[in-house]
Amino acid sequence: MPPPRARRARTRSTARSPVRRRALSVAPPSAAPAPVAAVTTPTAPLVEAQGLPIVRELARIARSAEPAAVRLEGALEILFGAYGTAESDFPDLMMGGWVQARADKQFRLTMAWVREQLRLSLEEIVVAGQREGRFRSGIDPGSIAALMVAAAEGCLLQSPTHGGTVPPGDVVKALLGLLRG
Repeated sequence: MPPPRARRARTRSTARSPVRRRALSVAPPSAAPAPVAAVTTPTAPLVEAQGLPIVRELARIARSAEPAAVRLEGALEILFGAYGTAESDFPDLMMGGWVQARADKQFRLTMAWVREQLRLSLEEIVVAGQREGRFRSGIDPGSIAALMVAAAEGCLLQSPTHGGTVPPGDVVKALLGLLRG
């Protein structure tokens, strides 16, 4: 049996989880069951449907004729806006999707697909920027694109645990600063 201190810490961290909070707010068994539409558990098709417009917009930006620096800044603003905003259900949906992905292969595949599509669009822009001489050539485009997606995902985690959304502007500027030589 773990010491009481460890048990309390585990209970506190579980209580802070946004997914747990929603699960705990379900009506007690003595009440009438909630309608299916009221269930907040995400589904893989819903995650895909919510993520697809973001994926498409980043792909559109990656293929545009704008200079790479302009494309990357626009793509990052969209990405961080989607992941770090409280104005939509997307951040909660993604957080719930990651929790579900631990036990559900369909969720793992959906989450991996969304993440990879975002990364590929960002990588395409970074490669173009390196060809244009706007971005440092010594940085691996795939790695920096993965870092950008990971930073956006960090906004999902920071927002509920620090009492508010993360302003993406400073993070976008820092990421752009890594690339410019």
